[in-house]
Amino acid sequence: MSTVMTVTGPVAPEKLGRVLVHEHVLVTYPGAELDPTDQWDRSACVETAVARMLELKEHGVATFVDAGPGDIGRDPELLVEVAERSGMQIVCATGFYHERIGVPYYWRNRTIEELAELFLHEIEQGVGGTSVRPGVIKIASFDPPGEHDRKVIAGAAIAARESGLPLISHCENSRGGDIQQAILAEHGVDLRRCLIGHQDQETDLENIKALADRGSFVGIDRIGYEILAPEDHRADFIAALIEAGYTDRLCLSQDHMCCLRSARFPYPIPAEVRDFWESVEPMVYEQMFRRTHTYMFTDFFPKLRDRGVDAGTIDRILTDNPRRLLAGE
Repeated sequence: MSTVMTVTGPVAPEKLGRVLVHEHVLVTYPGAELDPTDQWDRSACVETAVARMLELKEHGVATFVDAGPGDIGRDPELLVEVAERSGMQIVCATGFYHERIGVPYYWRNRTIEELAELFLHEIEQGVGGTSVRPGVIKIASFDPPGEHDRKVIAGAAIAARESGLPLISHCENSRGGDIQQAILAEHGVDLRRCLIGHQDQETDLENIKALADRGSFVGIDRIGYEILAPEDHRADFIAALIEAGYTDRLCLSQDHMCCLRSARFPYPIPAEVRDFWESVEPMVYEQMFRRTHTYMFTDFFPKLRDRGVDAGTIDRILTDNPRRLLAGE
């Protein structure tokens, strides 16, 4: 196993402890900083994030993977400050988000090789003008994966192959994981170092098993987003995967934000549902970023225990699997 790069330096695999594999300190949607109604308070975000990290440490979490790539608000200096003040080991990412929201215009016009060069530069030299080096590569695809998604995934695959870093993915609507795997494999990536994420909305358990059978970890990693899938559905699928022998291929997380920099809701609200939106907006924001990051431990894990999943199995999923993903077999 190799050391894992965090924003404050390398960490030995045995020091990772419990890991949340797909979370966020800060998310910013491209262009949000231009909104004249923006009231972004960096210090308040830091305070919120530090408090969240300290709460997570009470549940044994020692490592927090911030899956935000460069185009949706990644701020390495903010991550360093939160890590130093809280003692949490924070891993940051290189990569781009899916093309419906991310992949800035300039990089849409670059070749696969140029994208790989960017990711490798950040991995080897640091992000921007900082010395902060990513410990994971983030890939993402829309539903269905588009031209730019596929190109970025190919560039990320080259960077993963050359650097030895793991990949973690976003699959919109739980679709496209098979396409991600095919592109990664084509470019020589070890699929055992890949987490195919956001399988929470999948309705056919066999599709998740197929991703795992190809060697990858699979993520039920949007726990708490009941706007996307019921929690009982997640708990049923997790229990079924464990019963079917996939414990060693499963990762759990929340894709939850400490801070959202978006003065207005970042997605379009159709005119015909705006009245309804006003009634559900508080609940949506609660699930996106307002409630504590300990929700998974306090509210969701009891559902797994009710389904016969014991504490030792949960601990194994939170420790052994992320360690093998981040540091290798």
